[in-house]
Amino acid sequence: MQARVIRNLVALSFCMATAYATSAQDAHRLYVEPDGWAIGMNIGLSDLWGNIGTASPIEHYSNSKYFDKITMMGGLFGRYNVHPGFGLRGQLNYGSLYATDKWNYDLAKKASTQGEDAYQRYARAQNVKDVMFEGTLLMELTPRRLNPEGKKAFKRGQPFIGLGISYFHFTPYSTIAASQTWVKTYDLHLEGQGFGPTYPKQYSLWAPAIPMVIGYRWDLGQHLNLGIEYMFRYTFLKYLDGVSGKYIDPTAFAAHLTPAQAKTAAEVADKGYWYGLEPQNAAGNMRGNSAFTDKYSTISITIYFKVATRTAKWWH
Repeated sequence: MQARVIRNLVALSFCMATAYATSAQDAHRLYVEPDGWAIGMNIGLSDLWGNIGTASPIEHYSNSKYFDKITMMGGLFGRYNVHPGFGLRGQLNYGSLYATDKWNYDLAKKASTQGEDAYQRYARAQNVKDVMFEGTLLMELTPRRLNPEGKKAFKRGQPFIGLGISYFHFTPYSTIAASQTWVKTYDLHLEGQGFGPTYPKQYSLWAPAIPMVIGYRWDLGQHLNLGIEYMFRYTFLKYLDGVSGKYIDPTAFAAHLTPAQAKTAAEVADKGYWYGLEPQNAAGNMRGNSAFTDKYSTISITIYFKVATRTAKWWH
C-alpha cells in the first residue's frame, strides 16, 4: 500500500513537473510578442536644444542650476506589432520645454574674459518656456526578435530603436526684463519676424519634426511591458526658443505693435541690459546663431499592456 502511494506520488509529481515545464515554455515563448495591439503610457523629463542654454550636452545636464526648473512630457500611445521584430506606434504627448542662459553660471564665473562663449550666453540672460502638444507616428525595430526562433528573441529584456514623424504645436513664453513674470512671445515679434522684407519671416506655431528613439524594454508578463527610452526630435524651426538672429531697433516695435506690446517686447528681447549684465544692444548685434535649427528630447519611462494578442504565430 505504502509503495503504491509512493509510486502514485512520484508519477503525479512527474506529471506536474512536465506540465509546469510545458506551460513555462509556452509562457516563455509568448514573451516573443506576436502580432496584435497594445495600449500604454509614457512620462519623463523633457529638454530643449536651441540657442538658449549651454553649448554642450554635458554642460546642459551637469550645471548647478539644471534642476532648479525641470520640465516633463507624457502621454498615451497605441502600438500594433506587425512582427515580433517590428511594430508601429502612434502617440499623443503633452508637456513643456524650458531653457535658460543661467545654466552657464558656473562656466561664466570661471571665464577669463567677457568674450568667452559661456559668459556671453550668461550675459544675454534669455530664457524660454514652451507649452507643447505633439502627435507622433513611429516605426519600431527590435533587432533580436527579427528571428523569432532565435535564442536571444526569448529574452525578456530587449533593446529597440525607432524612427518616425511628429507634428506639434507650441506656445512660447519668456520673462519680462529681470522679473519672474512670464508672457507669451509669439505676438511680440522679438526679432521683427513678419515686420517686412528686411526682417525674418514669421514662423508658425505648428511644425513637423523627425523623432528618433532608442530604448530598452522588459516583459514583466505575457501582457505587461516596462521600458525606458530616449527620444530626440529634429525640428525645422529656428524659433522654438525664440532666439535665432539679431537684435532690432526698439523703435521697430513701436512702429508695428501697440504701445503696451512694444514696451514688453523691448524688455523681453534684450534682458541682459535689464539684468545689468551688458549694455543695451544696438540693432544688428547678434542675438543668436541663425544657422542653428532647434531640437528637443525626452527621457521617458513607458509601460504598456498587450491586448488580446494572437497565440497563433503567423510567421511560422
